Amino acid sequence: MFKSCLFFLADGARPDVLEDLLQRGDLPNIASYLVEPGSYRRATTAFPSTTGPAYLPFLTGRFPGPCGVPGIRWFDRACYRKWGMWGKGGCRSYVGGGSYLMNTDLNPAAQTLFEVFDRPACIFSSFNRGVGFLGNRTKILHSMLWLCAHLTDRWDRVDEAALRLVRSALRRRPDFMYAVFPGVDEYAHLTGPFSKTTLGAYRTLDRAIGEVCGLLRREGRLSETLLVLSSDHGLSDTHTHFDPGDFLNERGYRTLYYPLVARNRATAAYMVSGNAMAHVYLAGPDGWGERLCYDTIRSGREDLVGTFLEQEEIDLVIGQRANGEVCVASRRGEAFLREDEAGRIHYRTAGGDPLGYGPMPACFSREEGLDLTFDSPHPDAPVQVLQIFNSGRTGDLVLSARRGCDLRSNDYEHPEHHASHGSLDREHMLVPLAINARVNRDRLRTVDLFPTILRLTGRENGLVVDGKAAV
Repeated sequence: MFKSCLFFLADGARPDVLEDLLQRGDLPNIASYLVEPGSYRRATTAFPSTTGPAYLPFLTGRFPGPCGVPGIRWFDRACYRKWGMWGKGGCRSYVGGGSYLMNTDLNPAAQTLFEVFDRPACIFSSFNRGVGFLGNRTKILHSMLWLCAHLTDRWDRVDEAALRLVRSALRRRPDFMYAVFPGVDEYAHLTGPFSKTTLGAYRTLDRAIGEVCGLLRREGRLSETLLVLSSDHGLSDTHTHFDPGDFLNERGYRTLYYPLVARNRATAAYMVSGNAMAHVYLAGPDGWGERLCYDTIRSGREDLVGTFLEQEEIDLVIGQRANGEVCVASRRGEAFLREDEAGRIHYRTAGGDPLGYGPMPACFSREEGLDLTFDSPHPDAPVQVLQIFNSGRTGDLVLSARRGCDLRSNDYEHPEHHASHGSLDREHMLVPLAINARVNRDRLRTVDLFPTILRLTGRENGLVVDGKAAV
């Protein structure tokens, strides 16, 4: 039984890159302190596979949908209908100052690890409910360092600051610490996921882990500390940018999207995450009432599902039918999914399988679904598209970009992104997981880490979560 847990979040780390560096011997500390005494696995993250929402599986054991945070940007139909652009909460962006609203927006029923442990500490996570004033080591520095790094492109300095803050926090002997190292993600956006600079950020993280573990060993605390290393998402090279906001405007919609949110009488809203995933919200004949169902959109004045699928940059268009089924459409066909009261997923296709799975059983459990789809182009997509529609903040349509493309114009993204994430593509959905304990399953979800940490630290408490302990 471990007395404490130290969680290293390598934002944006790809499993194939980390594995290659491990094999070369370039990550000796990750190898010696986590992989060799414990386990290494690939895991699936949550949809949207983007920073912020994809932290929630680790911190709450729940998917983003049930947590009420379906993206780093979302739109509230009811609030906009009542208050227009003046309504607080009508739309949300967690980029910049809006990140301080994450804890407020998080479903109160989703208990965090910071609330479970007695002496938690947090480094650079905007989701930190329960950490307390002293435990939040970056409540003031976070925005300042992020702004400075954005202006100078020196994200190595943020990773170095994370190391200093971890060392400082350890003096208070926290029983749980969640430390985010953003360098891999930020340098990948700037220079690509395989660039020399990005690979250097993996090595910087390894040196940080070595220094922290060396400190714990000298103090006699290493053997009693559970060490976890994982990522919230992968990344893929980006060469093409497509903006659904402009696309909707060209079709006669009055579209609200960031940064152009000061707009009354909008008839559509577009909220991007990552930037390879986006929510699309559409006003109905009576304005901003209930979410428009998939079949209504397909039979409208323009079949917007089909129109989006005509764009080469769009891989999948996802919506919910009036009967509760979630539909996934691509140029290959349509799939219709629902989850019954026993937690089994029902899956049928029309015209071909949009997710490229081939033959699939008509009904399967969540665990069976992970095994069936793990090695596919869209791992764990059946579970992920169902969970995101558990949030009333999810769009009428959800777009998942084709690999190599993203869903945001360069006019609104400075500097230009050369890597993207957020979609259901396997390069975004697969993440590395290293832990200094033996796990008993080959295939995992990041949502499984929450109950695993509780079990290994003797803190199981009967919380309702979406994951299952892997020990």
